[in-house]
Amino acid sequence: MAAAVVTGGLLAGCSTHPGDAAVVDGRAITTAELATTFEELTPIFQGAGPQDVLGVLITEPFATELAAEQGDGVSDQQALDLLRTVAERAVGEQEAARMEFGPGAVAIARYSLAVAALQDAPDPAAAVAEYQARVLDADIVVNPRFGEFTTDLGVAPPTTPPWIVTDDVAVAVDPGSVPPAGEPAPTP
Repeated sequence: MAAAVVTGGLLAGCSTHPGDAAVVDGRAITTAELATTFEELTPIFQGAGPQDVLGVLITEPFATELAAEQGDGVSDQQALDLLRTVAERAVGEQEAARMEFGPGAVAIARYSLAVAALQDAPDPAAAVAEYQARVLDADIVVNPRFGEFTTDLGVAPPTTPPWIVTDDVAVAVDPGSVPPAGEPAPTP
């Protein structure tokens, strides 16, 4: 019994909490936040997948913090203005006026503005290198259901474990290994 508790505790420490898409330095990004952000941005950022959105939600605080340290802080209002502008171009003024953007969508826009500010810094290479170093030094755990955080500062899609057979995988069968009709098939 004690071994089961210890093993469970160790496994829990190595993963995200149930309902989290990722945990970054103790800050949870919930699956609900990811889903809402993805849903809000899909009409205006077509082609972006959930892994793209999660990657930005993971890295945004680092870019925003560094941009502010370099004198180019980004406000939520600036981010919301960017979202409105992009929405108007993508879906038209009337549809854009009806759209609402939550904290996750605002974070995505903040990231875009912060990264642009880092690229416009007096020494953009140093600013980008510092941003990358901060992200790579962070404690980032992605729920395997959503993929894996990579050194490219993105989230790679999840892979199907080799022991799971999907419909799109053809299994080669040796005709001699199939029992003749009427004979029982071997059981595990």
